[in-house]
Formats: sequence, C-alpha cells, structure tokens
Amino acid sequence: MGQCPKCGALVTSSEDRFCLNCGAELPVEASSPPPLPPPAPRFDPGGAPPRSGTPWDRRAELGFVPAIFDTIKGVLGSPTEFFRAMPKAGGIGGPLAYGMIVGYAGLLVTAIYQALMNTLIGSSFASLGDKGPAARLAPFLEGGVGLVAQVVFGPIGILIGIFLFAGIYHLVLLILGDAPEGFEATFRVVCYGESAAVLQIVPFCGGLLTVIAWIIVGIVGLSETHRISRGTAAVAVLAPIVLCCCCCGAAVALLAGGIGGLAGMQH
Repeated sequence: MGQCPKCGALVTSSEDRFCLNCGAELPVEASSPPPLPPPAPRFDPGGAPPRSGTPWDRRAELGFVPAIFDTIKGVLGSPTEFFRAMPKAGGIGGPLAYGMIVGYAGLLVTAIYQALMNTLIGSSFASLGDKGPAARLAPFLEGGVGLVAQVVFGPIGILIGIFLFAGIYHLVLLILGDAPEGFEATFRVVCYGESAAVLQIVPFCGGLLTVIAWIIVGIVGLSETHRISRGTAAVAVLAPIVLCCCCCGAAVALLAGGIGGLAGMQH
C-alpha cells in the first residue's frame, strides 16, 4: 500500500491506477527484483570425497573386458584415486563378481605354472633312475590332477578367502574403533584387492609380487574408504598374516615337540 502523491489519500490496492479520492493517476510501482539464487553449497575439505564410481561399475558403458583392464590398472597403478572414487555401498554382487573373475584368472596361471614345474622337475628326476614307464608317467599324472583340482575347486577357495579376509579386516577395525563405513566398504576393498592376483603371471616371483601388492592395496583401500590413518589400516591388513605366521609357528613347534618325544621314548 501507499499514498496518492496529489491528495495524500491512502491507496488500498497496488493494482489501482487512479486515486479513488481525487482521480489522479497513480505512479506505477517498480517491479520487485527477482529472487536471489540459493547460495552454492560450500566445499568442506574435511568431508567425504566424491564417489564417482569405478570402471567396473561402468562395465555396461565401457564393455566387459575394458572395464576389467581399466579396474586392474586403477587399483594397481593409482590405488589412492581408485578407492576415493569407489562407492562405499550399493550391493556386494558387483564387486564380488569382479573379485572372483580376477582372482580365478590368477589362480589358473598359478595352477598352470605348478603343473608345468611338477611335470618337468618330476620327469627329470624320474629319468635319472632306472624306472619303468609307469614311474616316468607319474609326474605328468600328478601335475594334471593338481591342475584339475585347482580349476574345479579354486572358485570355492577364492569365495571363502574374500569373505574370510574381509571379516578379519573389519573385525580388527572394529576392535580399533575405526570402522565408520560398515562391513560392505571393507568387503569392497578386499574384492577389488584381488586385482593383485594378475601379478601371478610373472614367472618365479609372481607370488611374492602378489602378496606385496595385496598388502599395499589393502592398506590404501581401507585408509581411503574408511578415512582412517595408514597405520591403522596397516594393522588391519597385516593382522591375518601375523596370525597365520603364529599358527604355523605353533604347529611347527608342536610337530617338533612330538617328534622329539617319540625319539626320546625309543631311547
């Protein structure tokens, strides 16, 4: 509302063009300014990094094989950037399928190498002695049986291993009080960590390279996914290895003690 500039009468409506008291033409009010746009969201440097997704998540767009190779390249070549982009949730089916495929490929390479080594080394030793055809054929049969067993039962071992390691990693993080993103985030790190299995293709030292890459990828992955320190992530990743070494050491000690006890009884 306003007043008539001529007679000072009160104008009751902004739509009136003439004063109801004196008939004078009323000035047109300036249109109100457009509303200001909402402020842009502020970037919080301490907040969670954006999750743009992995190449494996875009396999329908990239293609199945290119998505696998791009994911392997991202995990092994730039794990920090990869796990910063990896979604922390969305289901375990996709990451599990990737881990099974890449882990199985590495297992096949290992099985083939082992079969060849058993066959070549066994046949060489068999040829040194004066043995019959059956003894010379035994290394070939053993290598073939071992290969078939790993090919058939390998996926079961990989599946158990993924869930087992993810469970141990997450349990250690829970004990340390540093598992803010839940089990699925840890599980995804373990699945994509199977990318290290492709290093089995390197002859003679492929197993060692795989273990080293697995440790590095696991530490970086847990650190970036849960936003925890590298030290805490290292404790979680190295815990299964230390536990396994302790169990093996205890088994060897018990075996040695048993053998020593038997030897003492004989004397």
